[in-house]
Amino acid sequence: MDKILDTYLSLCTEVYDLSKPNPPEDAYTFYRDYVMKAHGPILEPMCGTGRFLLPLIEEGFNVHGFDASDHMLKALYAKAEAKNLKPTAWKGFVEDLKRPEKYNLIFIPSGSFCLIIDPVQVEKSLKAIYDHLNDGDIFLFEAKTMQAVPQADIWRDSLWPKTNGQKIILSQLATLQDDICTSLCKYELLEAGNIIHTEIEELRVKIYRQDQLMEMLKSAGFKHIRIIKAFDQSSAPTEQDESIIYECRK
Repeated sequence: MDKILDTYLSLCTEVYDLSKPNPPEDAYTFYRDYVMKAHGPILEPMCGTGRFLLPLIEEGFNVHGFDASDHMLKALYAKAEAKNLKPTAWKGFVEDLKRPEKYNLIFIPSGSFCLIIDPVQVEKSLKAIYDHLNDGDIFLFEAKTMQAVPQADIWRDSLWPKTNGQKIILSQLATLQDDICTSLCKYELLEAGNIIHTEIEELRVKIYRQDQLMEMLKSAGFKHIRIIKAFDQSSAPTEQDESIIYECRK
């Protein structure tokens, strides 16, 4: 694979699992409801370390997943082995998706879809997802709103203790320009009071307008698109919501 992901490296992956060891209950219940109704194979692109994927597989659902981060996948495989699970999970970018399977549901939780920034890659990703859905079935994903953007130009720090006594310090600085929220993230691994490893990442998230995403989804071929309040199928989103769910039927 020629493409190399320069985010979600080793320390970021560790913090990801330390800060989010389990899926949020409301989000898991929401996506699980769609999984139950799918009655067939399901795909989770950008599955990370398996926060949603592995519990669904544990419950017996036929869910496949993939991610572009070697470090995320390594953590996924380790957790799967500890649970005696053998997931169908592979390395890949969404825009390059080419599988023989067609899926009854494709879902991307946690706003991960918005990590695809380049417009050409976004277009290719949506088309790839559309092509891998069975007719009449659903693509479900979460997009962040301006309410989710952290206050700009202020350093935020957090400390994450590890079970082996080491600690990871995460320092973040966010900026917003042209609907792209960029977070400069510095991860420092501490052992016995000394920094023994540092990783710096620049994480970029696209903040979409609803009409903008609607047009892109229609261009990809989706004909029935519904916006939903985050993790409440019966409600519409409000201006105060930090994320919006898009339900797109092929």
